[in-house]
Amino acid sequence: MTTHEWPIQPPRRILLATDLGSHSDRALDRAAQLAGHWQAALHVVHALRPPIAHTWWPSKVSDFSVTDGEIKAVERQIRRDLRAQIDDLHIHVDTGEPERVILDTAARHGCELIIMGASSPTFAGVVVNPTSAQLLRRAPQSILIVKARPHGGYRRVLIGTDYTDESRHGLKTAAGWFADAELALMHVLDIPYKSLLLDGGRGREIARMERATMADFVAETHLPQALRRRIQTHVEYGYPEIMLRQHGIDQDIDLTVIGALRRGLAFHIFIGSNAARIVQTVPGDILLVRKATARHAG
Repeated sequence: MTTHEWPIQPPRRILLATDLGSHSDRALDRAAQLAGHWQAALHVVHALRPPIAHTWWPSKVSDFSVTDGEIKAVERQIRRDLRAQIDDLHIHVDTGEPERVILDTAARHGCELIIMGASSPTFAGVVVNPTSAQLLRRAPQSILIVKARPHGGYRRVLIGTDYTDESRHGLKTAAGWFADAELALMHVLDIPYKSLLLDGGRGREIARMERATMADFVAETHLPQALRRRIQTHVEYGYPEIMLRQHGIDQDIDLTVIGALRRGLAFHIFIGSNAARIVQTVPGDILLVRKATARHAG
């Protein structure tokens, strides 16, 4: 699809990456909810690693094999943990490093969205594990990181924008995938020496220009007029992760959406510590939207 097509259809194939830990249960429930709502195929993948931490001799992944019984045990646990009936369910159990197994499985089956659970929570947010961090950097698919326990579909969605084509695609994707949700669009302006610039009436002029830019951005996005009118717009000053977090708390946001290049995130930042701060800090689930690629067949 091109960036100008509307509506942007939800994924037809979803991949859930699970380590079978307690924090994967929420992601499993969300993946099942989305697969049912979108009538999409759900692929669940689990990577078995060699148990080298419990041996004193060197070993390689290629030396490690699992029995049919172990694979069936994983499949049984996944089916048992699923609380919804999935008509088009596929379970994949493979050996190797999780990042490689996840990327290979997603590519092989043409999955357009990867869903993962957040790691263990901290006082400030969540911990981003190494596998999640690598997938944020490398995966060509959009990625949904699930933090909250699902209670139905997403009700309130916040989309971050820096007025780039990637963030515009993030807005259109959010509007297409979650058409029934309340949509809010936020631009965060990080102004050096903000207090000096906003003194003496300059703040009102800057705010007026930013509101006009935001209005033009929404108007020029290829969305139905009735939908554009529903979008609430916000211009804030500060750090993106702080302002997104505060709005998420104040407005009980279910999902925060960020448009991304393969090499970077919105807000002109590259995947890395800044992305980790957004994932760690913002409450609720996080959807990192990649620009669309050709759909896979089969």
